Amino acid sequence: MCKHCQDVLGDLALPHDESKCPLQKSFYCSTCAKYGHLTNKCPAKPSTYYTEPCFVEQLIPHTLLKEYNITSRTPLPLRKNEEPQRLLEIQDDDRVITAYLAARSIKSKNKRHALEEYARQQNMRLVYIK
Repeated sequence: MCKHCQDVLGDLALPHDESKCPLQKSFYCSTCAKYGHLTNKCPAKPSTYYTEPCFVEQLIPHTLLKEYNITSRTPLPLRKNEEPQRLLEIQDDDRVITAYLAARSIKSKNKRHALEEYARQQNMRLVYIK
């Protein structure tokens, strides 16, 4: 019995030789680009490691840093990834708007105004679809 299939499939695994295991042959390693094992169990070491720079001076070649005697460490400005405003798309039909508000237990005489207020509270942009 193959240990790979035994771990994954349990009692459903069919007996076969480990060298002919279809499950093991389906494993793909993105480090060495070969089938037969997973990336976390790859025998080959990664060729390079990348680090994200923290200072502006890390972007300047080492030879120029020595030549101009640059020893300062200026932090790179942090980029804040703002999420786009969520979108609420709803049909431009009073029955649909009423059903949407009723599902959220919102009662109001002016349905469109209540829906716009709800979207504003949820930080959503409201778009009416025809």
